Order: sequence, then structure tokens, then C-alpha cells
Amino acid sequence: MNVGHVTRRLGLIALLSLLPITTAACGRVQPSAGSPSDHLLAVVNGQPISQSQWLAAVHATDVLRQFTLSTTPAARRREVQQLTGEIVVEQYALKHHWVTVSKAQQEASEFLSENVINAFGNKTKLANALKEKHLTVESFTTFLVRQMELDAAFAHAAVGVKSPSQAQLRSYYRAHRSLFTRPRQDKMRMILVKNHDFAQTLMKKLQRGASWKVLAARYSLDPASKNVGGEYGWVDTGAASGFVAPFYQEMDKLKPGQYGIADSQYGYHVIEVQATRPPQLEKFSAVASALASNLLQQRQMAAFATFTKRIEKTSRIVILDESRRQRQERQHPKE
Repeated sequence: MNVGHVTRRLGLIALLSLLPITTAACGRVQPSAGSPSDHLLAVVNGQPISQSQWLAAVHATDVLRQFTLSTTPAARRREVQQLTGEIVVEQYALKHHWVTVSKAQQEASEFLSENVINAFGNKTKLANALKEKHLTVESFTTFLVRQMELDAAFAHAAVGVKSPSQAQLRSYYRAHRSLFTRPRQDKMRMILVKNHDFAQTLMKKLQRGASWKVLAARYSLDPASKNVGGEYGWVDTGAASGFVAPFYQEMDKLKPGQYGIADSQYGYHVIEVQATRPPQLEKFSAVASALASNLLQQRQMAAFATFTKRIEKTSRIVILDESRRQRQERQHPKE
């Protein structure tokens, strides 16, 4: 099994690619199969998809991606549509012997032990993370088996995709220069305190030549810089800096030699910009390898999307909207 290939696909397609869906804590409890709240959401070539199956897939995705996907009605519609596409592809892959269930189970077990458990640290930590999402190791492994079946289909759909040529890479590089341009950088230092008046006092002392090393060591609440004179060295400007917005917005206004005070949730930051350097275009040679990989990945994804749409056209897919689902339940009430 090509673990790198699997993890790349797992991070990009199937339920692991629900990128358009807004992340938000749902706080819902997953209904058990067959419970009154376990509604039928769709039918794919005769195979039903229930709400509990959808939630299990969503929660398994949450565990792998380590954030919580939305389960609002609008998000559910998108996710269920995505899930039906997955299922028709899995059915096709199994029918055409691109993968067997036993092979997918073996690969899922290997992926679980070699990647997922290691990522969480040990089996106990993984089990605890699964429990928080109302999952067991067994149900999570079942989800991974489905992902391995999808990966087999992905490999077949992408097998004829060619890597971009050097000419194509250079053309893309020239047409998207902004993507390869590092933002302006500032060399800066700062001291973090809790009181605004005290921040102003420190700033005045620094402007008069007081020692950054002494004042930072004595007063700064920032553990990353207090013992190095508040120095952060060269940092990107704007959101790319990684700092909170009030901080980088104040820093970005300053010119070399100027001071400012930023008010954030952490306190008051006394900032000095020591120097600045303009935006810099990365050399083609420095980005060519990563660019080639990314463009190839995009082509493979496009091929897989085309394949999935073709299979969906020949499949019987019924996605039940809320009103239709309720009518069906009234016509066929559960005993």
C-alpha cells in the first residue's frame, strides 16, 4: 500500500474533502441505527443511507481532520450528496474487482496502525478521541475500509494522468507570480504587558534608549521572546505573520525605527519595527518541485471527479429531501 498516496487522497477527496462546508461544533448525539431518529437520507442502487451512517462518516472525518464539521441541514445536504457519490464509486470498484473487501480491510488495518494510532500517540488516546465522537475502533475501521475502496478507484481514475511538463510549469509560474511572492517582512521585537499605561511607560523608556534585553526579561509576559530581548527577527506581515490581527495590523503601520502599542486578547504589545524588506518573488527553481506535485494532484482530482460523475449518471441515486422523507415515514411508520 502506498501510504503517501492514500493519505494525500484521504486529505482531498471523499468525505475528507468537505472543504466547502463551514466548520462548527454541532453538539449532536449520533442516533443508533434503527432508532426513531435514524432517518433514511438516500438510496444508492438499492443501498439505503441512514442518518446514523452519515453521522458516523462525518464524525470519523472529524477525528482524522481534528476539527468538527457542520451538521446543519444545509451542510447535511452537501455531505449526503458527497456520500452518495462515494458509495457509487465504491460499488463500481468492488464490482470491477479493482479491490476486494479483504484487501481493503488489510489496508485499513495497516493505515490505522501505521498512521492514525501514531498520530494520536497510542491506542488509548485514539479510543478516547473516537469515544468523544460516539465512535468505536470497529466503526472507525469500517470507515477506513471504505476509504481504501475509494482509493483503489482513485488510482484507476488517475492512472493515465500525466505530470505537467517544464514548459507548463513555467507558464503557470509566470501567470501566477503572486502565489510565489513572499509578503513584505519586518524585523521586529516586542514586550507584552497587561496594563496600557505601563505599556506607554515602557515605550517611552525604550524610545529614550533603555535596554530591550533588560526590560523584556523583567516585564514581558511573552515566554517566546522575553529572554531574548523581545526579538522575533524577520516575520511576514499581514495575516501571514501568524500573529493575531490587532498585533499585525499595528506592526504593519510602522516604519523602521517606529514604535507602537497593540491591544489584543493577550494584553498590550509594545512593538518596534527595526527594519523591513520588500516582497520577494521565489525563484522558479525553488518552487518547481512542489508546483509539479500540486498541479499533478489537481489533474488527478479532476480525472477522479470526471470519473465519479460518469458513474453517477449510470446509477440509481435518490436523495430524500425533508418533506419527502417525512411523507415516506407517514406512509411507512416504524413499528
